[in-house]
Amino acid sequence: MSLKNSIKEFNAYLGNKDSVLDTQYQRIAQSIQLQWGYPEIYSYLSKLLVVEKDRNRSGFPLEVLQEIHVLQQIHEKIFPGIKGSSLSNSSDSALTSKKKGTNWI
Repeated sequence: MSLKNSIKEFNAYLGNKDSVLDTQYQRIAQSIQLQWGYPEIYSYLSKLLVVEKDRNRSGFPLEVLQEIHVLQQIHEKIFPGIKGSSLSNSSDSALTSKKKGTNWI
């Protein structure tokens, strides 16, 4: 199932247009669908939006970046409070490990 068909707010945003993610970047669209509703989606979307210097990537066309940004906004609206939960969980486990004597390099 496509992002456009599975997320009604994204469908409303696109209107009669097809999603470029659905048509030209199916693997990315599937990854977004798999992570939809989970805090991990924010780190995934951030990695898509940022071109790292060490990687040989040219980046996405503007319309793809816009779709990714809109999906991020829709996710934040539908699932408020999830965005920070992955960060707080990882910092909680780091504190717990530190208390147990784990050395961090």
